[in-house]
Amino acid sequence: MPLRIALFVASMALFSVAFAETPAPAAAPLPKPSCGAKPDHPGHLASDHQKRTWQKEANDYLDCLKKFAMAQQATAEAYLKLANATIDEYNATAKEFQEAAQKASGR
Repeated sequence: MPLRIALFVASMALFSVAFAETPAPAAAPLPKPSCGAKPDHPGHLASDHQKRTWQKEANDYLDCLKKFAMAQQATAEAYLKLANATIDEYNATAKEFQEAAQKASGR
């Protein structure tokens, strides 16, 4: 029986080392904002209509970038929460396994 426990503890140690060294899978290319072309300023000789049009296009472009950034940030936060929860589960399970192995060995 102690041999089985020793093998279990050894396999857990190897598993944790292998788990820690497993490379992350290749990530898909990150999305880029699709806000269209950046509007060019019409210059100081432009008509009032051209300036107003540019101002609207510039504001729309900036709003698009801001929405994209906020959406990406929300996605990143969700992945971070998932990663932290997975790490917590891993740590709790590893501790549980270690305690079970120690209890079974009579320590």
